[in-house]
Amino acid sequence: MGVNIHLRFPSGISTEPVVCHLTRIFDLDFNITKAQISSRRDGYMILELLGSPQKIAEASAYLEQKGIIVSPAAQRIKRDEVKCVECGLCTAICPNSALYMNEAKNLVFNTDKCIVCGRCVKVCPVKAMEADIETIENID
Repeated sequence: MGVNIHLRFPSGISTEPVVCHLTRIFDLDFNITKAQISSRRDGYMILELLGSPQKIAEASAYLEQKGIIVSPAAQRIKRDEVKCVECGLCTAICPNSALYMNEAKNLVFNTDKCIVCGRCVKVCPVKAMEADIETIENID
């Protein structure tokens, strides 16, 4: 089982191997889907954690004890259902199938699968997909 989280590193901790400790201490696997460290040495990271829900909760508590702000990654991208015309462009570019068309041809956004790559934000012709400022600044 996996979960996508957003980590906000305060300056001074970004050089510590806290993410590597998630594997050693909590027996979790991880994928870094996006990361940015500023010249001030603060930064953020979108991280997919793979393991048991209990170990993921323990790892999140560990990160928070280290001064890292942990939040669900899915909070970083939102779909405005009023603006959305359900054209499906975003489904073609979503690498994790977090956006897909259901059998009734309605667009579905499964936030649990979202890795906050930001591609949907770039391709949406009506700007129905929105991201926070931090995510938008660093979309490939």
